[in-house]
Amino acid sequence: MALHKSMIVAKSDLRMALKVSYVKYGLIGIAALGPIMMILTIGSIIILDPLSAEFVIPLMDAIMSPMLGMIAIIPAALISANALVGEREQNTLEPLLCTPLTDKELLLGKLLSSFIPSIVLLLGGIVITEIATIAICISMGVPIILVPGVAGLFLLLTAGPIMLVAIVSIMILISGKVKRVYEAYQTSGAVVMIFILPMMLPMISMDETGMVLMDLVWMSNIITLLIAIILAVVTWALALSRFNRDTMISM
Repeated sequence: MALHKSMIVAKSDLRMALKVSYVKYGLIGIAALGPIMMILTIGSIIILDPLSAEFVIPLMDAIMSPMLGMIAIIPAALISANALVGEREQNTLEPLLCTPLTDKELLLGKLLSSFIPSIVLLLGGIVITEIATIAICISMGVPIILVPGVAGLFLLLTAGPIMLVAIVSIMILISGKVKRVYEAYQTSGAVVMIFILPMMLPMISMDETGMVLMDLVWMSNIITLLIAIILAVVTWALALSRFNRDTMISM
């Protein structure tokens, strides 16, 4: 029942966010950017040097896979930046805060409104990239290569969703503090940069010769996952503890 109430909030919140052209077209562009960049990179490698592609691409996977995760973080920040301040600008915040929803149900609804479309974009990007890579390999007559590979999938399917929870939680807090939507969007840029940094950790998994070390990739993936868990727990706890209906109504 609580989840059902939160989903109602999430649907309403997402509809409101998509009314903002900056958010709507930003989501479309971002959704396409990650897969296109990866497919073009992989396709270029296979076409230019098909003989070495099966060795080069798995090594580059540690660099390319985090890109999909980083790009999924951006729409989460855009939507959640609109979570509370957008309601205030449209004069719907006070009625929302006066509903019988508990703070946790309300916050969960706000989180889901950003998390669900972002995770859909992330999973969609993974599927599209995998299918496109397989199609390119078959058309060029080279052994099938999965991109993202196992290590990349581990990173994206574990740390990715958890990092989304973290950034949405902190952006909801920020959205409740600022007075204008554009202020929340401006702040979201800095927040995205901070939360993207852990996702970049696997990109430095190279030795002095420039070769990617898979043991180091896995280690950095696990470290990234642990960082994501800590950030998600801390930010969600902050969101729950700092959420104050009375303060927001009086603003």
